[in-house]
Amino acid sequence: MTIHSSLPSLTERERLILRAVVQHFILTATPVGSRHIARKFGIDLSAATIRNVMSDLEEMGLLSHPHTSAGRMPSDLGYRLYVDDIMELADLSGAEREDIEREIEGVPAELESVLDVTTRVLSTASHLLGVVVIPELQSAVLQRIELARLSERRLLVVITLHSGPMKSIMLELEQEMSETSVHEVAAALNRRLAGLTVGQIREQIAARMQNLDKTPQSLIRLFVESTDELFNFSTTESVKIGGRAQVISQPEFSTAGSMRGIIELVEDKDIIVHLLQNPELRGPISITIGRENTDSRAKELSVIAADYKTASSAGKLGVIGPTRMDYSRLTTLLEYTAHVVTKRLS
Repeated sequence: MTIHSSLPSLTERERLILRAVVQHFILTATPVGSRHIARKFGIDLSAATIRNVMSDLEEMGLLSHPHTSAGRMPSDLGYRLYVDDIMELADLSGAEREDIEREIEGVPAELESVLDVTTRVLSTASHLLGVVVIPELQSAVLQRIELARLSERRLLVVITLHSGPMKSIMLELEQEMSETSVHEVAAALNRRLAGLTVGQIREQIAARMQNLDKTPQSLIRLFVESTDELFNFSTTESVKIGGRAQVISQPEFSTAGSMRGIIELVEDKDIIVHLLQNPELRGPISITIGRENTDSRAKELSVIAADYKTASSAGKLGVIGPTRMDYSRLTTLLEYTAHVVTKRLS
């Protein structure tokens, strides 16, 4: 979950006060002073003692002290220590879990439909950007090929992948083809290709469609020659993004400059994909905070990402927002959403 190899070691008192500062700032977006910590968090220490501890935490780089405020707020390192060593995961309510299941299970179990609704679920539940990276489909498995004869020389080809998109394409035939011949070719294609991945089909179709003497060779040859077109499932949309309005409403983006920055980031989908697929991170859930993000436009943002799987491929889903986010609740939200998406697609 972390890209830090070492973090400061805190006493129990320091952990208690760091937790209080983080939780206060997540809720209010305002720095907090020692008196407020003593009064609101039930910590049995004097304001002076808390102030001294907060000063120590600041010296460690865990808190920062805005010039315009007497209070303190978490630094990126403070959030990191909180996430790695202090945070306890919140649980979702039964109603929240039911809402997620109802939304995702209420659409057809097709990749496009499920991922569209997932972005909406994430952005609505988090009030941040909900993001889903579309998986590579070279490893997706062919379910079936259907052929429909539209005229004597026109053929509709419908290709369906397991838990993936459906593709239809029109082929112009070299010669007239009977309904019986079309059925024979469809049966041969499914017999030889169904169950293979898209990548395997692209590499092996010529060899696998040999020795079909009783099947119309002109149509078989057309399929082999059209493989790159038929089995090209690349898409210009590598990522789905929802919740632009929600994230802009956060106080961190209230100025024209900060709002413009987040809008420009959202428009660059390559950067969004890179943020969710940070190669330095491993594990089913990953969190990058502020300056841990390699792109300069994301230095004020945090990213929480989770793995999801289809029957034959895998992708990432996540939320992106200010470093002041509810890491505890959002981690649980992403874990559960990824679980429901995986169950729906696989």
